Amino acid sequence: MFNLIRNENMKIYGRPRTWLMFAVLILVIVVQLVITDRFFSKPEEGVDWKQEMTQQTQSLQQALHENPEMDVTSRRQMEARILMNDYAIEHNIAPYEYTAWKFAEETSDIIFLVTLFTVIVAGDIVATEFTWGTIKLLLIRPVNRTKILYSKYVSTLMFGLLMAVILLVTSFLLGGLVFGFGGVDQPFMYVDQDGTLQQMNMADRVLMSFGLESVTLLMIVTIAFMISAAFRSSSLAISLSIFVMFAGTIVVQVLARYDWVKYILFANLDLSMYFMGMPLVKGMTLGFSVLVLAIYFVILHLLAWLLFTKRDVAA
Repeated sequence: MFNLIRNENMKIYGRPRTWLMFAVLILVIVVQLVITDRFFSKPEEGVDWKQEMTQQTQSLQQALHENPEMDVTSRRQMEARILMNDYAIEHNIAPYEYTAWKFAEETSDIIFLVTLFTVIVAGDIVATEFTWGTIKLLLIRPVNRTKILYSKYVSTLMFGLLMAVILLVTSFLLGGLVFGFGGVDQPFMYVDQDGTLQQMNMADRVLMSFGLESVTLLMIVTIAFMISAAFRSSSLAISLSIFVMFAGTIVVQVLARYDWVKYILFANLDLSMYFMGMPLVKGMTLGFSVLVLAIYFVILHLLAWLLFTKRDVAA
């Protein structure tokens, strides 16, 4: 199995496309760093941040008062912002105090790009063997198909994990060089499901962000892997994988008003809604979402295994 994984890694990292992905990832981090340092890391000259926050709070309170029929999600977001503004003013926590930790926390959103790149790798890691005609050479080895299939899956996950680690480490190091490495105890504020203001230190927040985003990465990549096992065309597998990645979230947003949407995979991917937000559908719990994800995970792997191990490759 180890040799199979090593061979798959050689295929992945032997392609120029892979190194282009790493270069693009680092470039995006640098661009975000420059934009943050230029426009968001310090207040405009002569601007009192406390006065600015007070004005924002007053505007939000007025909007809440004038729109009693506002949807629940928007109302909760505004009320949360008011609570956080009041706390920041009372405890003198300026919004412009950037550190390596805060920058790393904000760049956790870039893991979406990591997911996209990993989906591209997963989307063709099986299908490309048919496209290039190398599948027959692969299957004549004295190794069963299951090991071949999962050596590809493990290699894909290793690629995604490496990109996520590079994202975290690069963001932290570059952020530290520009903003300083202090601030590990800097509070990250959020409002929980009960509407209570909570806080955690930035180090915990960074690890939590990357951990929760990695769950999404795992599930999306597993979908792409199953699709790759289903098609002989690598371009079709990649295109369909990317389409599913984008379309799934949109479909869930459109159907959010229906209670049964909670059984859809994409409605359960964002586990952060249980820590600093509200569930997509009333009554959803963290345990429920984990169970749904586990069921889909098993089904996707079963489909991938059946499609690959039972396929006739003579054609």
